[in-house]
Amino acid sequence: MDVLRLAGVPGVGKSTVAWAVARGLAADGERVGYVDIDQLGMCYPAPPDDPDRWDLKEAALQRVAARFAEARVERLVVSGVADPADPPRANGHPTVSLWLDAEEVTRRERLAPRGWPQGQVDEVVAIGTAESATAHPSWARVDTDGSAVDDTVRTVLARWRTDAATAATTVAPVPAPASTEDDVTGRVIWITGPRCSGASSVAWEMASARWAEGLRTGFVDVAQLGFAWNAHRAVGTRNTAEMQGLFAGVGAQTLVVTAPFEIDPAEVGQAFPHADLRFFRLDADPENLRARAVRRTTGEGPRIIGDDLLDGAPEAVDLAVAQGVRQRQTPVRAGEQMIDATTSSASEIAEAVRAHLPD
Repeated sequence: MDVLRLAGVPGVGKSTVAWAVARGLAADGERVGYVDIDQLGMCYPAPPDDPDRWDLKEAALQRVAARFAEARVERLVVSGVADPADPPRANGHPTVSLWLDAEEVTRRERLAPRGWPQGQVDEVVAIGTAESATAHPSWARVDTDGSAVDDTVRTVLARWRTDAATAATTVAPVPAPASTEDDVTGRVIWITGPRCSGASSVAWEMASARWAEGLRTGFVDVAQLGFAWNAHRAVGTRNTAEMQGLFAGVGAQTLVVTAPFEIDPAEVGQAFPHADLRFFRLDADPENLRARAVRRTTGEGPRIIGDDLLDGAPEAVDLAVAQGVRQRQTPVRAGEQMIDATTSSASEIAEAVRAHLPD
């Protein structure tokens, strides 16, 4: 398996470009996977010896890369931040590592849709300028100023093809990550529900509340760890089990998970044989499903890669709601605890979930 690593500071377009590269390769029939490394380090409070969680994310990338390779993915696209002071780290596979650059004015324009306060934008841009200026020279640079996404994608693909032969001969040896899910205990709080029922918001609310209390807790969005096309099998659940093992190793005894409704609890049980698994299935009526879908089209909530509702057309809303309505008809599955999510806020629903958890 060959890996393309796109890094850079916020606003350079790394996630947008990486997603376009992966989708394009998939459309061409290639066995391709995609992961954003920012999704691999959501464990807070951070370990004292790794305050920025650089080591945690890089260790996680090794683990999920092994799972993608196991699923016969041939090309893995990775986006996200990296420690600018370090050279690109080995992940056990031939890797082409590119650092995307953009001027401050470009980064400000690209950060605008995130809706951040001006002070936060100013701080992020200033830190990014300093980091990019001092990034380790081992990163090959690609300028994205004045380039449309398609142009940058072509440039990146050309660099990947050109540098791949060298990468294949210089890949640093990395010990194969041990499979950990077979012996990891701890609690896994699995939040799911029909499309647009609010599972992601509720899971994030639950994790955030624990972080605020200083309780080291992991958070995983299974869909974000399962992007693979033309591959041998799904990898999201197995990657999630790897995250539980990694987070448990730094002291997190609870993992909060948001997951697509299609994943059956029986499959989850096989991936986490020794964990204290708690399944919660949210339920909301069609009117509320539609209301949540419409809010997503306006940009409410985090801008998550692969969200087809973000800036979506009315037709996208109709399709999402129809999917959610169909999923509601599925009988309650073994182990699931139903939670009414019709009109309550995410914090209220999270409190209802907590009421069903043992001390």
